[in-house]
Amino acid sequence: MQANTEIKDTGNKPDLIDSELTKCHPDEVALKSFFLGPQAENGPWIQEIMNELFEAWFEWRRSLYPEDGPAISQGDLNTPEFIERRAHIKEQVMSVMERLQSELPSFSPRYIGHMITEVSMPALLGHIITLLYNPNNISGESSRVGILIEDEAIRDLLGMMGYDTKFGSGHFTSGGTVANLEGALRARDRFARWLAAGAINRKYGDKSMNMFDTCLMGWDEFDRIRFEYELTEDELRDFHILRGNPVNVYRNLNKVFDMDYAGPVVLVPQNKHYSWNKAVDIMGLGEEAFVGIETDEHGRMCVDALRDTIENCYKRQRPPLMVVSVAGTTELGEMDPIHDIQAVLDEYKEKRGWHIWHHVDAAYGGFLCSIDTKNSEAISENMANALDAISRSNSVTIDPHKLGYVPYASGAFLCNSKREYYYRKSIAPYINFSGTQERGPQTIEGSRSAAGAISTLLTSRTIGLGANGYGRILERTIQSRIKLEKMMKEAHPEIRIFPHAETNIITFIVAKDNEALGKSNERTLQVYDAFSPDENHDFFVSKTTLKRPAYNRLIDAFTEDWSAVHDTEELVLIRITLMNPFFDTKDNLDYPAEFVKKLRQNLLNG
Repeated sequence: MQANTEIKDTGNKPDLIDSELTKCHPDEVALKSFFLGPQAENGPWIQEIMNELFEAWFEWRRSLYPEDGPAISQGDLNTPEFIERRAHIKEQVMSVMERLQSELPSFSPRYIGHMITEVSMPALLGHIITLLYNPNNISGESSRVGILIEDEAIRDLLGMMGYDTKFGSGHFTSGGTVANLEGALRARDRFARWLAAGAINRKYGDKSMNMFDTCLMGWDEFDRIRFEYELTEDELRDFHILRGNPVNVYRNLNKVFDMDYAGPVVLVPQNKHYSWNKAVDIMGLGEEAFVGIETDEHGRMCVDALRDTIENCYKRQRPPLMVVSVAGTTELGEMDPIHDIQAVLDEYKEKRGWHIWHHVDAAYGGFLCSIDTKNSEAISENMANALDAISRSNSVTIDPHKLGYVPYASGAFLCNSKREYYYRKSIAPYINFSGTQERGPQTIEGSRSAAGAISTLLTSRTIGLGANGYGRILERTIQSRIKLEKMMKEAHPEIRIFPHAETNIITFIVAKDNEALGKSNERTLQVYDAFSPDENHDFFVSKTTLKRPAYNRLIDAFTEDWSAVHDTEELVLIRITLMNPFFDTKDNLDYPAEFVKKLRQNLLNG
């Protein structure tokens, strides 16, 4: 059978090329069919489907109540004032569009700065569709379809994270900051209920539990006490720190436990995201309740330090509200050893009866769970084990608007237990909620767009949340990091790359042997200025600063390689985030080589 042929323009003369030779390789399909492309290569198809979407939207409006007749007549449309107003609107719209043409070109493979990049076409279309129909996911009364799609999208995310899709739950948020707070509020509610039940149990005769043990008693013990005393939620109020008058509740707790109630603490690694400071502040726990766990030489939570901190909390009778680990740190993209952290918490539960809430802040790294952790050669053993262990945590934050390639703003909070997800109801009298399992009464944000849910669902159903979908794309970005690291090391001896990178983020400093760290920081900042986002450069990078004491061990171990003189408490790093799926493909510009070339030129000229 004769092969199909096509004409390929080679400049002066066409060549007949066998279609099999020009066929898109399977490894490239996920890139080329799901993204617009750096030069808008898929633009004609997007334009075609956008026209169809708008036509369907127009027809929906026309066909729903045709007997109503038009509210805007043809005469209205043809009046000079109307025409003038339309021209003015168009002028203003185009003006804003023109201004946004000066925005950061985050879609380009040349943008390797912050955690923002190209969005996928299914996600983009999902976002636009949602804007057209504008459902409000606060309840089924204002969103017939949007809340159903959110439920489907949440189940898909639960499955990707390894949670049980039947018993878990969650909802979409505006981002990771709100999602982290959602986890903290649920941990605090559980803490408050256990403490109140334990106080009643102690008041009426059982003095065996101290305050620390009581706050971490577990649901089985809570249910035993509740059934034994036939407790209602109202009967917990005198000892419930969220329902009673705080002054009276603290006084009651002090009396029952024969000690002053000092409140819980939140245990977060010192590589934490700034949202955790906000969460502690919003909940009114006070800065003193924020306990940072020491990081190791890799910048990850130190498990021994976690154990020591929990023991110290017990001595002080300051029960942990929650332990937070990070899957994809903001500065370095590192993976805390979530598996080892969970093992410590499991041990405390088994040996001491302490049920400590474990929340994983996977705002950045959550979608990396789509990688085949058992067979991938690109990821470290720590990263594989950490990703696999997320399924054993109580709750998780994930941001589709990062490695999910979904437009802003789209975060999600997931919980492995419906009992712990549905915690307190906030009911508005003017909203009709159809059942006890609606998300609206449970969310911090009242009105919520369905855009994140619909965008995420479309990516899940097209790209796929498994190894052959997102897994293939994200594993490739990690391979790009490995390749670029090697090229940078060979390009110039003063490029000192942080050696323990795990995800798709590279950080480095420019330093000479035996040089004062302050001087190296200055030189690094000069390189940053040459690639800063203030104006259009050949490439765009970001920077971060690691400070003591949060990163003591990392700074010491890293700078030892070039015998740095420590005249400052800070380490300045240039930060490269290789999220863009087209950064290292075989058909377009060799971006890795081009970046290294520009970096080397900058260093030689500097």
